[in-house]
Amino acid sequence: MDLSDSVNLKELPQLSTATNLEKLNLRNCSSLIKLPSLNGNSLEELDISGCSSLVEFPSFIGNTVNLRIMDLRYCSILINLPSLSVNSLEKLEISGCSSLVEFLSCTGNAVNLRELDLSSFPNLLELPSYVGNATNLEKLDLSNCLNLVELTLSLGNLQKLQRLILKGCSKLEVLPTNIILESLKKLDLAGCSIIENAINLQELDISSLPQLSELPSFIGKATNLKKLDLRFCSNLVELPLSLGNLQKLQWLILKGCSKLEVLPANINLESLNVLNLCDCSRLTRFPQISTNIIFLDLIGTAIEQVPPSIMSWPRLEELKMSYFENLQEFPHALERITELCLTDTEIQELPPWVKKMSSLNRFVLMGCRKLVSVPPISDSISSINASDCESLEILECSFHNSKVRLNFANCFKLNQEARGLIIKTNSRYAVLPGGKVPEYFTHRATGGGPLTIKLNEKPLSKSMRFIACILLVDKGDHDACSEKKSTEVFCQYNNSMHMLHPALAEHLYIFRVKAEVTSSELLSDFKLKSDDVWKIGECGLVQDLEIP
Repeated sequence: MDLSDSVNLKELPQLSTATNLEKLNLRNCSSLIKLPSLNGNSLEELDISGCSSLVEFPSFIGNTVNLRIMDLRYCSILINLPSLSVNSLEKLEISGCSSLVEFLSCTGNAVNLRELDLSSFPNLLELPSYVGNATNLEKLDLSNCLNLVELTLSLGNLQKLQRLILKGCSKLEVLPTNIILESLKKLDLAGCSIIENAINLQELDISSLPQLSELPSFIGKATNLKKLDLRFCSNLVELPLSLGNLQKLQWLILKGCSKLEVLPANINLESLNVLNLCDCSRLTRFPQISTNIIFLDLIGTAIEQVPPSIMSWPRLEELKMSYFENLQEFPHALERITELCLTDTEIQELPPWVKKMSSLNRFVLMGCRKLVSVPPISDSISSINASDCESLEILECSFHNSKVRLNFANCFKLNQEARGLIIKTNSRYAVLPGGKVPEYFTHRATGGGPLTIKLNEKPLSKSMRFIACILLVDKGDHDACSEKKSTEVFCQYNNSMHMLHPALAEHLYIFRVKAEVTSSELLSDFKLKSDDVWKIGECGLVQDLEIP
């Protein structure tokens, strides 16, 4: 029986005669207050997730000897649960039951249980005793159990456990010692205080752990590790040489490790694909831990030297760096950098050697408030973000990539030539200041339309592409506007959604739309998905003749 999403349903009829009922789906019946009595002998699946008005649970659940799946997520005012037989249970989800006074008591042996989700359960102080008997358990999610203090030794019985999620268990300080979880592939300890043992891992997340000043010794022995996430470990100073043992490591994320000063040199992690050192602000030396890297992010570091050996890195596809004045002294770097970042600098003029950056596809100039002009840049550029460059007037560059995204938000001093370039560039997306939709858009209307377009082509194409322009204005609540960073516009004639970001008053948003042609006349209009803060002042369309 499937009554899911019946938001006005408050009660169910008696189901005591439904002796053969196997599935009962009441997901998101948010007005449901109680459940009727039921002969649960045949019931195999019960889903009452999102029943946020359900206060009590009927006693029939104790008779559900064949129940395999039970989902109680986000029954937020449910206070008590009756005793439950877990002999047949394979999947149990109780996430977000924040009002439960105590965890449900269970009878039987949970040997068939494969997934158990107890996340966001604030009253959970310790694991239920039956968990130690769930020897077939593959996933255990205890994330955001804020009062969980310890895990029992019986966790060592879970030899089929592959994923253990302890993210946000802020009072959990230690893992049980002398246990080996042979099958464990992912351990998520983000936001925990744990710095103890873990064995045979493939993924380890200990991000956002400010008290971590050095890596736990066991990590050097985790030779099957493929992903190590240490982002925002703000007191981590260095990484040990034992990191060189991780020859299967593919991802190393150190973003925001603001005190990290040095990486071990010449350890050559042969499998490393991704190295993210973004905002490691004390790091001054170029990393020499692998020559097989595909993605390297050095934005926000203090690195101002690039070794010539980078030219021989055979797999390097993305190199992201912050601008520094002497960058031109490393011509080999100019050929490999794909993203250059100059945020909030006092620079007034960009050097002409920027044009030599032949691989550059993303150029970030956010907040360069004294910058007056942008010189010619690589034809390969696919994104330029010059938002908040309040002195910017002149664009000496041009944009030939049909996938380019242009962000000139809050650049109010742009001259008419620069504005015309942005408007007429066949970009995937563009935003710039403006008070009216330009005449370049041959079909214009106030508000979101409608726009009527008569098609003179014969024969008519099956589909046509247009370039749309939206003028966004606010409704007067400036505080609400400052909080709402983006909005979405719905294009009615092709049922597509387009994100407008950043959402700003008196700005033009330009993007491509595609229409299926069924007659010689197209009727189009635009509507905002949410119109509580913003409204469309004007809209416009012009046929895109450059893209087939």
